Amino acid sequence: MVVVVPSADPGSVLAGLFVLTVALAHLLPHQFPEAIERRRHGLLSLAGGVSIVYAFVHLFPEIDHRRETIEGLDLLGVTLVSEHIYLVAFVGLSLFYGLERLASTAGTTSRDRGDSPPGATVFAAHVGGFSIYNAVIGYAIVRGETGAESVFLFTIAMALHLFGNDQAMHEHHPHLYARYGRFVLAAAVALGALIGAVVVFDPGVYTVALSLLTGGIVFNAIKNELPRTRDSRFWAFAVGAGIYGAILVSL
Repeated sequence: MVVVVPSADPGSVLAGLFVLTVALAHLLPHQFPEAIERRRHGLLSLAGGVSIVYAFVHLFPEIDHRRETIEGLDLLGVTLVSEHIYLVAFVGLSLFYGLERLASTAGTTSRDRGDSPPGATVFAAHVGGFSIYNAVIGYAIVRGETGAESVFLFTIAMALHLFGNDQAMHEHHPHLYARYGRFVLAAAVALGALIGAVVVFDPGVYTVALSLLTGGIVFNAIKNELPRTRDSRFWAFAVGAGIYGAILVSL
């Protein structure tokens, strides 16, 4: 059962700017000049380094710190105990793996038949899953429950991460995503932030959402932001991970 109570802090202008920064990750890439387009693989590798180091240095420790909040929580008929926290994160990874397989399999079948890219049903499922993902990010920004002392650092990590997700969605659904999907995902960040400004979710419920998000971030960062070996840029990954990791550890 989801329990909510009135929010004590409706947010701030700064939080709104952070939310806008993350939402723009789905809107600005389509306006990139050609010079930046040529460096896309390097940017994706750098984003992957930042996203993955953030997940391991701050998000995993955060959900471990919050693990007691899920004790006794009923989730789809299963009563959780604190030791289930990493299982929940694994479920998040698995769910997004399933979404990726759905989109990839549908795309392969369409190409084999000479049809257009995956249809509206697959597109809706894919965008729907990532809309919830983005909403959790927006909520976390406004509530300040980001797994780090600095919401700014969470914002930068998530903006780079969603840049990688954006590229993958565009590859799976080039026409539908460019016309509708990117706006839906940008709006989902804002919707999550709006919810966070109005209500506070039960700590256990939020911990489950954050754990699912963490698992999804690990899967999507590896899949989207670390392209095939011949296309990836290890130096960019190392720079992103090294610099951001050093900043996070120094907090």
